[in-house]
Parts: sequence; structure tokens; C-alpha cells
Amino acid sequence: MTFNEYSIIRMTFTICLILPCMFTSPSFSQTITLGAEDWQPYVNKSSKHYGFACRVISKAFEKVGITVEYHFTNWARAMEMAKAGTVDGTFLWYKTPEREPFFYFSKQPILKISVVFFYRKNMQFKWNTLEDTQTYRIGAPIGYHISDEFEKYEKAGLINVTRIQSDIFLLRMLIRNRIDLFPQDFFVGYNLLNNNFSADISRTITNSPKPLTERPSYLLLTKTNPKNKKIITLFNKGFSELVNNGDYDQFLDDVITRKPVSQ
Repeated sequence: MTFNEYSIIRMTFTICLILPCMFTSPSFSQTITLGAEDWQPYVNKSSKHYGFACRVISKAFEKVGITVEYHFTNWARAMEMAKAGTVDGTFLWYKTPEREPFFYFSKQPILKISVVFFYRKNMQFKWNTLEDTQTYRIGAPIGYHISDEFEKYEKAGLINVTRIQSDIFLLRMLIRNRIDLFPQDFFVGYNLLNNNFSADISRTITNSPKPLTERPSYLLLTKTNPKNKKIITLFNKGFSELVNNGDYDQFLDDVITRKPVSQ
């Protein structure tokens, strides 16, 4: 066998090994950008993995060969950018008929958002319906959708709601008896208390066991890029693996126990 014949056979053998991998691999190398607002502990632009939701999303995409970069802005701007295709998507949004024409939604929710009323422990507060809150002063973040029923009552003037931009300022108002109720996600509310107030002050605040709403929130990828239909399918695969192997629960336990993230 001549040297040229050996080279041709070797090259042919190498191509035969490579081509099946190229066409049968379930993943591919790509980087996408997602927009979100700093909303700890779910989104934390100062932490190693950018918070629980970002950690879950990045790890799920990593399993299918996709890298995620994050653009931190306010929620309204993140939605506008995703809808226009300036970023590839956004996350922690409810699935609504108004959004479905513009986005591919993940098959499973990233997490369930549970909004509760925070109030001072020295109050006698129980509620079953929003009518029970009509005599209370409620403080809520500007632009934050609490629930469809809450929005309906607020617009009709049936409940007394003051909208403020800052969650921390709203908690200060609650602590200083300037408002009575503060609706917020369970984990977000306690994260704000623990990170911004002393332990003695934090212990003066509690939450109602009854949630205002519990709704699943999803990853959304813009339909302006046709490739995102394939990418959301790959994400669904990676996310299922993350749930099935126990990583999702471990990441959530790290949030609940406030365990430092090491990997």
C-alpha cells in the first residue's frame, strides 16, 4: 500500500466517524441572551449563578450544549426586548393568551410563584376573600401583577392600594405602620427582610398562610427567531433531565436553607 492510498483510507475512516456525530447529536453549540430583572432569590445579578431561576435555566441549557448570557433590566423592558427580538427571551412570566402569539413557552414551568400578604405580627389579620381586606392599607410595587382578581378590585377602587417603586421602601412602610399589608412572592418577601433588616425587625413581620395566587411561571423565547422553536425543545429536554436527576430540588433546597453556592 502506497502512502497516498493509506492517507485516503485514513481520511475516509475519520469522516465516517465524525459525520454521524454531526447529524445525530441532540444538542449544538450556541449562545443565547435572556432578559430579566433582579428579583432575589430567583434572579440575583450579584451572585455566582445569578440566582435560582438563572441557575436552573443555565444548567438545563448546558445539558444540550447551549450557553446563556443574561441582560439585567426591569421586567417591562425585558418583555419588550424579548418580543422585539433584541434578546432571545425572558423568563418567570405567566402563560397568557396575549403572549402566546409572540413566544415559545417552555413545556414545564421554571417555578411556581406564590404571592402572600406580609403583615405585622401585632395585627389581628385573617382573610378569605379580598372583601376582607377593604379596611386595610395595602402597599404594592409599581408594575407588579399580583393576581387578576386583585387588579380588578384595585381598578374598581374596592381596596385601598398604594403603588411604590421600591420593595424595600414598602417593607419600611409596613414596619413603620404606614401600610398594613404588603403582597409579594413568599421567597422574595423573606429574602428582602433577611437581607435588608435586622433579625429583630424581621421577626416582627409574618405572612398569611393563604396565598393571593399560585401560578406557574415559564421561560419564553421570541418567535422572531425561527431557531428558537428548536431551542425551546432542547431546553425542555435539558430541564427534564435536571428535574429527574434531582438537581432542581437541590438548587431549591439551597435557596430554602440559604446555603452558599459552591458549584
